[in-house]
Amino acid sequence: MPRLHWHHERPLRVAVVLLGTALLQAAPFATPLAAQSTRADVTHAPATSLASRAMAVGTVGPRVLAAAANIVNITTTDYAFDMPATLPAGLTTMRLANKGKELHHVYLVKVPAGKSSKDILAWFKAGGPPPAWMKPVGGPNASAGITEFTSTLEAGDYVVFCVIPSPDGAPHVMKGMIKDLKVTPSANRSAPPTPTLTLTLKDYDFTFDKPLTAGKHVIAVKNSGPQPHEFFLAKLMPGKTPMDMARFAEKPSGAPPGIPFGGITDILPGQTVYLTVDLPAGEYGLICFDPDVKDGRPHLAHGMIKQLTVR
Repeated sequence: MPRLHWHHERPLRVAVVLLGTALLQAAPFATPLAAQSTRADVTHAPATSLASRAMAVGTVGPRVLAAAANIVNITTTDYAFDMPATLPAGLTTMRLANKGKELHHVYLVKVPAGKSSKDILAWFKAGGPPPAWMKPVGGPNASAGITEFTSTLEAGDYVVFCVIPSPDGAPHVMKGMIKDLKVTPSANRSAPPTPTLTLTLKDYDFTFDKPLTAGKHVIAVKNSGPQPHEFFLAKLMPGKTPMDMARFAEKPSGAPPGIPFGGITDILPGQTVYLTVDLPAGEYGLICFDPDVKDGRPHLAHGMIKQLTVR
């Protein structure tokens, strides 16, 4: 792996932060889209949460699991992770379900022996660029429903946290949403799932090897660029664009232009991870909010923002 040049002082995923907060505070979603689909199986969320609102527009929990993977159910609340403290190494599928009123994601980093959540909290409090010993390995991104993410975890020490802030601007990690994770040696040598299609992340574009269609898919997500990248997926409201999502993130006003549909958090160059989705037809936006190593501007400002039609 190349040395990590990952400017996390951005300030802390400002776009995703504001987007998540605004979506939870904005007016209810428009009814025309709600009438387009009756498919929904997200039943765990409280009635006041964004997840419950997404039921009306067809957000579906994925059911296409990787064969022979360790299945880990992760439930997020405001502000904690309900998940095991220890996992076996090998192919792992994380199923993220949110019971909180705010959006949450899994930001997973591998750390060397002797480092822990205390060191990451110290970094957040001190500010500045991220320490070189933190290695992002991806995780399920924020969604109004369930996000299902698969990757192969090496044995070692990890820390999971959420950097999406609350309405008061404080990132969730600073409110205690951080957890140490030990991945123990395992004989699991299961191969990754067979993808339906491949999404390549690069500087600065999203490229599918074939059209993304409605229904269930296992998407292989590869980072072929020289920088870390993420993949944020949103189902757009009629007439809205991915840039509307980005602008809304910067200055929330009125009804939200889309619904978070998951994705992945940061992966390093050369990494491949897998996202399982069950998508209704419609217009979608793909956005990378990561800051550029050269000028600090979000990758979307360099063109890493795209709209696609799912039929």
